[in-house]
Amino acid sequence: MTTPTHCTSCGHELGVGRFCTNCGQPVPGRHPEAVPPASAPVMPPPTGQLPPAARYPLYADATTGQPPHPGPLGPPGPPPAPVTRAVPEPGAPAPYAPPPGAPPARERGDRRWLPWAVGVVVLALVAGIGAFLLVASGGDDDRDRAGDDDTGSATDQRTDGPRSVRPSGSSEEPRPDSTGTAGPVEAPDPDDVADLTAAARAEVPATAPASRDRQNRPVTYDAANMLDGRPRTAWRMPGDGTGASLVFDLGQEVVLTEVGLVNGYAKIDGADNWYLGNRRIRVVQWEFDDGTRITQELTDRRPLQPLEVDAVASTRVVLHLLEVTPPGQGPAGRDFTAISDVRFRGAPA
Repeated sequence: MTTPTHCTSCGHELGVGRFCTNCGQPVPGRHPEAVPPASAPVMPPPTGQLPPAARYPLYADATTGQPPHPGPLGPPGPPPAPVTRAVPEPGAPAPYAPPPGAPPARERGDRRWLPWAVGVVVLALVAGIGAFLLVASGGDDDRDRAGDDDTGSATDQRTDGPRSVRPSGSSEEPRPDSTGTAGPVEAPDPDDVADLTAAARAEVPATAPASRDRQNRPVTYDAANMLDGRPRTAWRMPGDGTGASLVFDLGQEVVLTEVGLVNGYAKIDGADNWYLGNRRIRVVQWEFDDGTRITQELTDRRPLQPLEVDAVASTRVVLHLLEVTPPGQGPAGRDFTAISDVRFRGAPA
């Protein structure tokens, strides 16, 4: 079958596709659904007649199943007016055109101060919050510093701030001490202050029996272990030591300016942490010859926790254990109350 060159329906000149670009009918020989009519061959349109303009989309007139009949062509209309565009002169800058959606020039100029205003407000808020936090935390500086230095906090019966506790019936002046002197004590010269621990002697309510370490070496827990300056040695007593009192004889009358202790068995033996395994002391009270008592709260830290005191004259110090932790957990857990070291600093009276 010879492929026609013009559409058998509208007479429009065919292209290379399977459909007529004018009426959308299938082209015989190119589309399986196209069936050539049995009538005489279609003649091309006369030479002086122009084919109708193409219609798109091709299926616009195919709702009835029949191709549209081309109507008579009218006289050609006037040509469209040429589109003129202003061409800038060579070297001249192109005119500015704001991007789509941009606000007018006056509105943009009015908003230039907005970022600066936001920045000033943010800086003011940050400065205000910083000043508030600085003022609010000012009262805790001493407490935080004490915690960073591994020291306990000293309080009078757990009230704010360290304060010496005088005996009842004498709110302003201390009662006479064991040597018969009374009144405030003059602080010693700082150059004369020294460690007085080595000359002290300790009396304790009980002592735990000796044991052996992981290397099968004997270990004792005598009271003298608190005065040797070695945290790996300790005094300890069986069970809960809450309410027990330890007496330290300083050997002579001295003026004390500092006391302190390691509030547990500060020894680590391989995987065994005996500081956490034994009971640790949380609160103690230091008592001196003139009846002054100072309470010290302790933390779970192995270094010695010192406590500065107002100059006080005394020949002995009584240490009252007010609060003790439960025994430790795990393989190293032991039901003993322990103190590794005690320290006294001052000068002879």
